[in-house]
Amino acid sequence: MRTDAGSAPEPGTTTVGRLRRGGARLLGGPGRVTGVDVARGIAVLGMFTAHVGVTDSDLGSITGWLSIAHGRSSILFALVAGVSLALVTGRERPLAGDALGRARARLLVRAVLLLALVALLDLLGTRVLLILGFYAAYFVLALPFLRWPRRRLLAAAAVFALVGPPIVLWLPAVLARAGLRLPRDGSGAVTDFLVTGAYPAAVWMAYVLVGMAIGRSDLSSYALRSGMVVGGLCAAAVSEIVSERLVADAGGRQAIEDQVEAASEPFAGLADPWSAPWPTADHLVLAGPHHDTTFEVVGSGGFAVAVLGLCLYAGTVGSRVLAPLAAVGAMALTVYSLQIVAIWHWDLLGSETNRPLAVMVVVTLVAATAWRFLVGRGPLERLFGLVAARTAPAPPAEEEPNPAR
Repeated sequence: MRTDAGSAPEPGTTTVGRLRRGGARLLGGPGRVTGVDVARGIAVLGMFTAHVGVTDSDLGSITGWLSIAHGRSSILFALVAGVSLALVTGRERPLAGDALGRARARLLVRAVLLLALVALLDLLGTRVLLILGFYAAYFVLALPFLRWPRRRLLAAAAVFALVGPPIVLWLPAVLARAGLRLPRDGSGAVTDFLVTGAYPAAVWMAYVLVGMAIGRSDLSSYALRSGMVVGGLCAAAVSEIVSERLVADAGGRQAIEDQVEAASEPFAGLADPWSAPWPTADHLVLAGPHHDTTFEVVGSGGFAVAVLGLCLYAGTVGSRVLAPLAAVGAMALTVYSLQIVAIWHWDLLGSETNRPLAVMVVVTLVAATAWRFLVGRGPLERLFGLVAARTAPAPPAEEEPNPAR
């Protein structure tokens, strides 16, 4: 830009100024926690792996290590969702009064927008188990907990972890034997979101509430991060060891899963459906992906807590090195949605190699980094934030500078 002789160029119009502004956008600014963005980015890329990656059970190979993404990525996603809920509602000091009311209204608007978005993605028919609709349900269910302190949040999470798995296992069987129809369309969305779906809130709210408890803590605390890493890994290890022993005593995982599947056959032709075999309680000792048991909550949930703790460590010392991952996490909604479109457009499910996965990961990291450097917030994040803010506007003096964490 040309200026009059002897006058200095306007701030931000020089190449150096533009680079500085882009660098500031890339690092997220003062309102964001880099470690949380990094953890969310890992979760999203992990879901890429779970959806299109070629994996196996041999931990001596790369494909074996990639199998860690199954189940755990979506759990980390839910855990970080809880952290984000805490961050946008006051962090260590929960909002109150009108500010809390506006925050709740905005979360409701975001939930509605998520339902609209996932409805569009579902039309593509990719056979991917979409989590965004369940995400919306978690937002709504979390509203009563926004003022709760950490100890109460952890206690509530423990209740969901202990009571939710039996409900998810046996309530569908009770409904079927009572002659009631299990969800087959949108009319049963509430039942599906709470109990019968792929990410049932009766169990998954445990991850969200633990995340909220973490978000109500001092995320810069060395003791917190250390406790998350050590405690999370110990919980994961103990859960896995105990579960394996109990599963072996019960005849093995396959035998348990076969019995549960057999017990969920239709009962229309039986004179007394209540006398039909019930899902075995042995299912509750499983700890694998999407088993939705207490052992999975403790094991995979503990693993997710440890990953988040490590990301909080790394985010304080390597924010520039981890900027591409953080960029993916900062625009997770956009990236997740584009992933579904890519899977649909190029028919990526069922690939025999991990080349499509590698291409998706590299392109995503580069594109997200470039977008955040040049523009800032992701397009869907910007749209959702704008609609939510206009629906429940705050007084100018109270408006937060960066409402999306």
